[in-house]
Amino acid sequence: MKATLLLLCLACSALAAPPTKKQPDPVEPLPALEKNTIAIDGHPESVAADAEGNIYFTCIGSRLTPTEKDKDGYLGVIPHGSTEPKKITDVDTLDAPKGLLYQDGFLYCTDVDMVFKINAKTGAIEGYVDLSPSRMKFLNDLAFINGRLMVSSTDTNQIFYVDTHTSSYGELVTKQPIYKPNGLAWDPERKVIYLCEYATDEKGKPSGRLLSINPVSREVTELSKERGQYDGLVYRDNALYYSDWSKDKKPEAVRRLDLKTGRSAPVATGPVEGAADFILYDSMMVVPGMTEKKIHIMPIGGKK
Repeated sequence: MKATLLLLCLACSALAAPPTKKQPDPVEPLPALEKNTIAIDGHPESVAADAEGNIYFTCIGSRLTPTEKDKDGYLGVIPHGSTEPKKITDVDTLDAPKGLLYQDGFLYCTDVDMVFKINAKTGAIEGYVDLSPSRMKFLNDLAFINGRLMVSSTDTNQIFYVDTHTSSYGELVTKQPIYKPNGLAWDPERKVIYLCEYATDEKGKPSGRLLSINPVSREVTELSKERGQYDGLVYRDNALYYSDWSKDKKPEAVRRLDLKTGRSAPVATGPVEGAADFILYDSMMVVPGMTEKKIHIMPIGGKK
């Protein structure tokens, strides 16, 4: 009888025990990047990286003409461990590509009034969205926002959702106006979009803001009283990293805003001319110097 009761108790305990959770697969560490400055054939605007440490970049072209359809731009790659950039796309494929993302073997880039999905190995165009009916000439940054691809249109003060599978797009209309939207980032914890503006006032003084946008309510919130001509934007660990053309050639060209304290500080560890759309890569940052035709790989500085 005691044995039967013991077996019943063990069976009940086994049924009541919570199921064992499957442990996530360990994340492979990123291959290390060495500090370097790499010369580019043309004006680089944006960078992206894959898990093998290859650095991809957009190049507006030999002439700094970001709104012209001159077939002068291209996508390139700096293979991991190399300092020799290589072109991915053929001549006469792109005009003035700017924002860049890498995902699952594909590169997504903006180009004047187009968004392209391009095979990262072959350079072949696998999909596109034509936004020319909305009459813009300066599609800029792009980001995956809650699983959807979004792009900023700097010259028309708009943000769009785009779908390269269906070649369709739609506008995210905010309740408060935005001016010269540039960098975009997504905060998966707060479920908000971050946006920085590349704007000046009527006197030419930097007036761009750091903002958050609730994609459901479409409310716009100002995050800081700082003003600048902001370009690239990255969210990491409860902080925003952003580049600022009004601090050109100074370490302040890339800064970090602590979203808890509201304090900001420079994080670039060297001067950059025309700090554009950068990325954070482990403990390093990769920053295009658009006007100096260089890409800088440098440690992330500043206190966290």
